[in-house]
Amino acid sequence: MVSASYGALIGSLFQLLREEPVLRLRAFTAALMMASFSLFWTSVALRLAQPPFSLGQSGIAFFALVGAGGAAATSAFGRMGDRGWTRTATLVAHLIVLAAIALAAWVGEIRSGSSVALLILLGASAVMLDVGVTGDQTLGRRAVNLLKPEARGRINGLFVGIFFLGGALGSALAGTAWDFGGWIAVCAAAACFGLIALITGLAARV
Repeated sequence: MVSASYGALIGSLFQLLREEPVLRLRAFTAALMMASFSLFWTSVALRLAQPPFSLGQSGIAFFALVGAGGAAATSAFGRMGDRGWTRTATLVAHLIVLAAIALAAWVGEIRSGSSVALLILLGASAVMLDVGVTGDQTLGRRAVNLLKPEARGRINGLFVGIFFLGGALGSALAGTAWDFGGWIAVCAAAACFGLIALITGLAARV
């Protein structure tokens, strides 16, 4: 068994990022998707507490459970990747995220009407957002796992670490966006991250 020092292992992470454009691309778009996801979920409780929803803690918690339903899309995106549709499916995932944010922004700006109907629409946007983010991550993880079997652990560590940095960035920006312009500013910031991911995917040559 060949052993390496801790410093050498850390150095090899930067080397992997330099050598693997697929890893850089997939980790970057995953981070952008997580930033959108975190912006939405960090702020949505504030919007749900306002009219016309006026939900309490229990209602907001139940809404969060509904949003988790998008995780069921994992297998579907995995199959698309297996069929060689990775790039197309990734772009679809990014478009789903943008559509989800647009729907959430529209619903969030309505201050009167049927709270049940609006809550269903906002819940649909949450599920769509989860589907898109899950799709990007599923396809990204599949792509990076095919790169170097001997470095799979380090590659996975980089991929996960970078997309969690994106999530942390989204959470950190949520409060600032909310203070600046409320729900619509949150959605605008989330859409910017989604749009950058889409443009990056369209421009990529890997």
